[in-house]
Amino acid sequence: MGLIGVKQNKPQQAQTYLTRLQALSPVPWQAVQLEQDIALGQPQNQALLDDARRLADAGERDKATGVFRQLFNGRLPQGTVGREYYTNLGFNNADWPEARKGFERLMRQNSDDSILALFFAKHLARREDSRAEGIAALARLSTHPDIAGDADQSWRMALVWIGPPAAAQVPLFDAFLKVHPDDQEIRDQLNKGRQQHASGAASGWQQDPLVARGLKALEKNDHAAAEEAFAARLKIKADDADALGGLGVVRQQQNRLPEAEQLLTRATRQPGGARWKNALENVQLWTSLQEARDLQAKGQTSQAQALLAQAQRQNPDSIDVRLTLADVQVQAGQLDAAQAGYRQVLATQRGNPQAIRGLINVLAQRGQADEALRLLDTLSPGEQAKLGDSGRFKALRSTQVARLAEQRGDVRAAQAALKDAVKNDPDNVWTRFDLARLYLKTDEAPKARALIDELLKAQPNNIDALYTSALLSVEMGQWQDAQTTFTRIPVDQRTPDMKALADEVTMTVQINLAIGIARRGQRQEALALLDRLQPVASGSPERQLTLASAYIDAGEPARGREMARAAIAQAPLPSADLMLQYAGLLLAAGDDVQVNAILRNVQGQPMSVQTRKRFDDLLYRYRIRQADLLREGGDLAGAYDTLAPALAQRPDDIQAVSAFARMYTANGDSARAFELYKPLLQRQPNDPQVLLGAADAAVKAHDYGFAEKALSQFRKLERNDPQTLTEAARIYQSMGQTGAATELLRKAVAIEQSEKQRAMAVQAVSTSTTSSNPFATGGSRSLAAASAIPAPAQVSLSGGRALETNSAPEISAPRDTAYPGQIAAPQPLSAARTQSVRGNPFMAATDRDQASSAQQALNRILEQRSGFVSQGLTVRSNNSESGLSKLTVVETPLEVNVPAGDNRVAVRVTPVSLNAGSVKSDAGARFGGGASGAAGSQSDKGVGLAVAFERPEEGLKADIGTTPMGFKYTTVAGGASVDRPLGDNPDLRYGLNVSRRPVTDSVTSFAGSTDERSGLSWGGVTANGGRGQLSYDDQTIGGYGYGSWHKLVGNNVKSNTRGEVGGGVYWYLRNAEDSKLTAGLSLMGMSYDNDQSYFTYGHGGYFSPQSFYAIGVPVMWAQRTERFSYQVKSSVGVQHFKQDGAEFFPDDSTLQAASAQRYTGQSKTGIGYNLSAAGEYKLDSSLFMGASLGLDNARDYRQFSGALYLRYMFEDMTGPMALPVSPYRSPYSN
Repeated sequence: MGLIGVKQNKPQQAQTYLTRLQALSPVPWQAVQLEQDIALGQPQNQALLDDARRLADAGERDKATGVFRQLFNGRLPQGTVGREYYTNLGFNNADWPEARKGFERLMRQNSDDSILALFFAKHLARREDSRAEGIAALARLSTHPDIAGDADQSWRMALVWIGPPAAAQVPLFDAFLKVHPDDQEIRDQLNKGRQQHASGAASGWQQDPLVARGLKALEKNDHAAAEEAFAARLKIKADDADALGGLGVVRQQQNRLPEAEQLLTRATRQPGGARWKNALENVQLWTSLQEARDLQAKGQTSQAQALLAQAQRQNPDSIDVRLTLADVQVQAGQLDAAQAGYRQVLATQRGNPQAIRGLINVLAQRGQADEALRLLDTLSPGEQAKLGDSGRFKALRSTQVARLAEQRGDVRAAQAALKDAVKNDPDNVWTRFDLARLYLKTDEAPKARALIDELLKAQPNNIDALYTSALLSVEMGQWQDAQTTFTRIPVDQRTPDMKALADEVTMTVQINLAIGIARRGQRQEALALLDRLQPVASGSPERQLTLASAYIDAGEPARGREMARAAIAQAPLPSADLMLQYAGLLLAAGDDVQVNAILRNVQGQPMSVQTRKRFDDLLYRYRIRQADLLREGGDLAGAYDTLAPALAQRPDDIQAVSAFARMYTANGDSARAFELYKPLLQRQPNDPQVLLGAADAAVKAHDYGFAEKALSQFRKLERNDPQTLTEAARIYQSMGQTGAATELLRKAVAIEQSEKQRAMAVQAVSTSTTSSNPFATGGSRSLAAASAIPAPAQVSLSGGRALETNSAPEISAPRDTAYPGQIAAPQPLSAARTQSVRGNPFMAATDRDQASSAQQALNRILEQRSGFVSQGLTVRSNNSESGLSKLTVVETPLEVNVPAGDNRVAVRVTPVSLNAGSVKSDAGARFGGGASGAAGSQSDKGVGLAVAFERPEEGLKADIGTTPMGFKYTTVAGGASVDRPLGDNPDLRYGLNVSRRPVTDSVTSFAGSTDERSGLSWGGVTANGGRGQLSYDDQTIGGYGYGSWHKLVGNNVKSNTRGEVGGGVYWYLRNAEDSKLTAGLSLMGMSYDNDQSYFTYGHGGYFSPQSFYAIGVPVMWAQRTERFSYQVKSSVGVQHFKQDGAEFFPDDSTLQAASAQRYTGQSKTGIGYNLSAAGEYKLDSSLFMGASLGLDNARDYRQFSGALYLRYMFEDMTGPMALPVSPYRSPYSN
C-alpha cells in the first residue's frame, strides 16, 4: 500500500504505511525499500537518479557510482534501483566485493526476480575467478521463459570466453551441448581442449598476451582498449585469427558493419578461425537488417521485405529478423502483419522488450490503446524491467493512458498522462513531442515550445531533440524557425526523414514568401519567385505537387493542376502518400469528385504512420468542405451528418467548429453560432475566416460592436485575395455600411482585373483547356451522408446524378463505383456551382452572369447606393360633384436623391395644380356660408418642398417639408417610419409610422377654400397620428395586419379622429425568377368620429363615414424581361359604409342657429373594384422611363389616375429589372 502511495504521488499516505512498518520488530526489509522509494520521489533525488542513469549509459561508470552513492546517502540500495546500482558497480574490480554482497542480499529479498538473477550471473561469468559459478547460474536461468533467450546467449558467450577448456572445465561444455547438440563451434572448442589435454599441450599452450588483453577488454565493453590490443597484435601477425575476429567484433559493436564483415571473413579463413564463423554470420545478418531498414526509409517497402524474407530463410529462428520485419511492416502501414509478427516473437521469447514496444505501438496506432494498457499491466516485474528502469516503464504506461484519453476526446486527461510520462522519462524526445502537439490542440503554444526548448537547453547537440524542435515549428507553421533549427543538425548526421523534412522546409519557406507577396497584390513577383523554384522541385513528384499547390494558392489554378498532373504522370505507380498529396491539391482547386475517388482508392491500401495521418487530415478537410457545400445548397441535415464525424474526431478544431457555427447561422440560430465563434476568435485572433465568420454571426445576433471589432481586425491583416474581401464587404453591407463594403469590393475587383489580364496573356500562349458538362444525369439517389467517405456535395445536392466530363480522366475510380451514378473518370469542377441564366441552363450567359462574385457584389452595391434624379407627371381625376368633391390634380414631382455615407438624403420639389370646377347654383347653399347662387370656380396651385433622410439598413425613413406653398393654407408636413424584420426571421416584419400628412380628397381638404360670397375661408386639413403593421411573406404565402389612429385638424374646421384596422392573406400562385402571380383576400374596417364629408364652413371636405367595411379579392401579376418590368393589379369586393349626417356649420354655432339645416345620414352597400397597371423600361444602362394607370370604382364614385416619369441613375444599372416594379409617385399621392 505504501508503494501505491508513492506511485500515485501521495507521499503522506506512503509515510503512514512506512511508520507502521518501522514499528515492527525486527524492521522488515520492505520498510527500508519504502523509505528509499519515498526519498527517490523528491524532485532533487529524481534529478540525481536521472544523472546517474545517464552516466551509466554513457559508460562513465565511476562517475555514475559517485552519483548513486550521493543519492542513497548511506542507505543500503533496494529494489530495482538497487539492481541498477550493483549492476553498474560490478564493472569496477575494486568494488566487486560490495557489488557481489549487494546482489546476494537483493536476491534473498526478491528470490523471484529473474532479471536480478540474470544480471548477477552475467557478472559472475564475466570474471575469471567466478566464471564457472556464473555459467552454472546462466544454465539454470536459460530455463526461465521470461529471460531464456538472453540467458542462453550469455551462457554460450561465457563458454567462448574460456577458449579450449581445461579438464575441469569440460563438464561445463558437456552440459551446454546436451541442450544444444547442434552447436558445432562449441563442440569444436571442446574437442580442441581435449586434444590439447590428451597431448599434454594444454599445460604448455599460452594465448597470445595481446589477444588475451583485447578479449578481456572486449568483455568489459572497453572498445578502445580492445581495438588497441588487437591492432597491436595484427602489426606483429597480420593473419592472427583471434585478433582479426576480436577486432571484427569491435567494429560490429561500433556499428561499422562493412569493416566488421571484412575482418571476420578474414578471421574465418585462417587456421583455427572457425570459432569466428558464428560472429561473421551474425554481422552478415545485421548488415541485411540494416539494409532493409534503409530501403524502408526510402519508401522501397517491397525491396526491404524481399531482403528480410531472404534473411529469414537463412536464419529461420532469428528473433532479430522477425522483429525487423515487423518494424518494416509498421512503417509500411501493414499493421495486421506487424502485430502477428510481434506476437510470434513473444510466443517464442516472452518478455522480449522490442516486441513488447512494437506491439504496444501497433495497438496504439490501431486505436487499441486500452489493449496496449492491459498488455503492460500483465507484464511481470522482470518483463517490465526489460523495457527499461521503473521510470521509463511508468512513462511507457502513461503514454498509453494518454492515447486512450485522446481517443475519447479528453485532451486534458491526455496531457496530464503525458506530463507524467515526461516526468518519468525526461530524456524521451518523442514523448515530449507528443505532449507538445497536445498543447497545440489546446492553443497553449508557449507551453509546447518551452517543453522542447527545455530539453534542447540541457542537451543542445541532441540530434533527435533538434529534429523534434523542427517538427514542432512545422506543426506551428513556423517554417522559418524550422529552417534555422536544421542549420544546427550536421548534414552527415541527418536521417533520410530529416533530409526530406529539411528539403520540404526550405522549399516551403520560399513558397510562403511567394504566397505572402501574392496576397499583398504583387502577383507577378510571386509567380516569378515560384518559377525560380521549379528546378528545385524537378525530379521529385512530392515537391512538384507542393509547388503546384502554391501556384493554386497564388491564383493560378490551371497552371497548378497542369503541374500536378505532370508530377503524377512521372510516377508510373504512385504511392498512396503521393496520391493523397495530389488529392489535397485537388481539394484546394475544388475538384471534390476526383478527391472522393482518390480517397476511396487509397482507403484499402496499407499505409505508413505518416501516410495514415495525411489520409485522416485530407478526409477531415474533405468532410468540412462537403458539409459547407451542402449547407450552401440548403441541405442542413445532410451537412450536419457529413460534419458530425469530423466534430467527433476533433471537437476543438477551428475548421470543424467554424463549419458547425455556419450551420447555425444558416438555420437562423445566430446566437448559438455567435457563442461558438467567440472562443475560436480568442484562440485565433488573426485567422481571417474565423474573423469573418464571427463578424457575420455577430451581425445576425445584433451585436454590431463585436462585428465592427472583428472586421477592423480583419482589415488590419491587409488581405488581398478577392474571396475574403468580398465576404467582408458582404458583412459590411449587411450592417448598412455600404461605403466600407464598396471600398473593399473595389479593391477586390481591381485585383481580379489584374489577374484576368495576366490570365488572358497566358491563355494566348497556352492551348490547354478544360471543359465539363454539368448537365448530364445519372442513376437515382441512394446516398449515405454519414458514410466513411461522404459522396461529393455536388452529387448529394443533385439527387445522386453523376457529373460527367468531356476529357480524359485524371484517375480511375474503383470498378465498384463509390456511389450510385458515379462516373469512373470525373474532371475537375469549378469551385463555384454552375448557375443557369434566368432558369434556362442552355442560354448563353450574359456579361453580368460571367462577372466575378466581387464584381457582381460591387455592381449591386453601386446600384443600391447610386444617386438619381426623377422627374414625373401625374394626373388624378374623379367624377364627383363639380365645385365640391370633384377634383383634378396635376403634379410634376422632381426628386434628387444621393447617398450620404451609408445613408441617403433627398430633396423633393413638387408643383401641384388643383381644379374642382365651378360650384353650380343648385349647390351654392352647400358651399361656404351657405348663401344661394353660384360660388364660382374652385382651384389652387402651389409648390411643395421637402427634404428626406433614409438609413436603408435599419429600415428608417424620415422627411420634413411643407404642403404646397401658394395654397390657401400651407403647413408643415412630414413623418418618420421604420420597417424591419421581427427577431431573426427575415420573413416576419413589423412597421411603425408617425406622420403629419395633408388630406388630399378635395381642394378644400388639401389647399383650403374661400367663399367669395361671404368671405369665409376654411380647410387645409392634415391627418396627424401613427400606424403599426405586422407582415409575413415566405415567398409561398403571405399575410399582414395593421392598425392606425389619426387626429384630423384644419383651419376653421371641426377636428375629427379616425381609426382603421385591416389585414389580409395572399398566396403565390407563381413565384419564378422573372414572374410572380398572387391572389388573396383582404379585410378592412374604418371609422371617423364625425362626418366631415361636406363643403360648408367648418367641414373638412373629405370622405369620413362613421363606419366603413370592405372585403376584397386582390390579384397581382408581375413580369420582367431584360429591359422591361410591369405589373397589373386588381381587386373586386363588397363595400359597406354608414354616415350619421352632420350639421351644416358644425364648428360655428351662430351660423348653424341661423341655418338650422342638417345633412342627412346614409347607409350603402355595393360592389367596388380597382384596376391598375405600371411598367418601367430601361432606355439605357442609366436611364429609365415608367408609366402607370389606375381606376378606382365604387357605387357612386370613380377615379382615374395616370403618370409618366423619367429616372436618371448616376451609376450604370447592370442588375435585373425590379420585380414587381415600383413606379415613381408624388409625395402627395395616397
